[in-house]
Amino acid sequence: MEFSFMQLADPQLGMYSVLSGPVNPGADERRTIYWGKPNGLRVKPVNKTDGMEFEIENYSKVITAANLLKPKFLVTCGDMTNNQDDPSNEYNELMRCTDNLANDIPMYWVPGNHDVRGTPTLESLARYRKMYGDDVYSFDYDSCHFLVMNSTVCKDPSMVPDEWEKQLEFVQNDLHEARQQGSRHIIVFAHHPPFIIFVEEGNNWIVLPPERRQPLIELFLQYGVSHVFTGHWHRNHHAYYRDLEIVVTSAVGYPLGPDPSGLRIVQVTDNDIRHKFYALDDLQNKIELDIPG
Repeated sequence: MEFSFMQLADPQLGMYSVLSGPVNPGADERRTIYWGKPNGLRVKPVNKTDGMEFEIENYSKVITAANLLKPKFLVTCGDMTNNQDDPSNEYNELMRCTDNLANDIPMYWVPGNHDVRGTPTLESLARYRKMYGDDVYSFDYDSCHFLVMNSTVCKDPSMVPDEWEKQLEFVQNDLHEARQQGSRHIIVFAHHPPFIIFVEEGNNWIVLPPERRQPLIELFLQYGVSHVFTGHWHRNHHAYYRDLEIVVTSAVGYPLGPDPSGLRIVQVTDNDIRHKFYALDDLQNKIELDIPG
């Protein structure tokens, strides 16, 4: 067994226009935006724009690379668009670009907080499901099993408590069945990383709260999940707990940290899972599906 797939996160069409502003030539200082974050976010200066040309250009580079390299599938780990209340225009542009993906390369969508609202409601979940399909599901490729989660429901289920309970039950049953069937690898896709430093850390805007993180981590360990691929933070990061690796991938869209916009190539073999992040500007010259050990 040997195959590769592309993992990306946060194309977030519409984000540049919200965060952009006047920039002095040569300026490299960051400015603070708050967006409900107590300490704010330090963002890179970007010339003022009212459209989505930056996100469309970036996302189109991903589609072009996929058509050239022919991964077995793509998975987008949340925040496909920015405007969670009226995403129709952003969504239409996203789908217009996605339509250029070769027909034999599936795209799997993972819900993010900008797709179902930071506090999901029955209405926001219904809208997502109408636009993208199921928000919690699984699929198989070769002898590997892949689980897609709605981490925003895990983050804050206050308006949809039954959705959290149903998802937890689904995760347990799905992972149990995957292990019973002898899946060689079990991989989870989500938007929020469960944790970013250590498994007992407290709650913040990036990670899952401990009271819902813990039962998920226990299930991941019990059934042998090896990797959780995520986004949300708009930067690259890795965290580990026992045999579990948490991977955070920088945004296709607007980066919030030192890492550039880009995507991750994941190579799966019988005995190993390797992955490497590529900046979008390096796609044509440096990207490869075969990742050296």
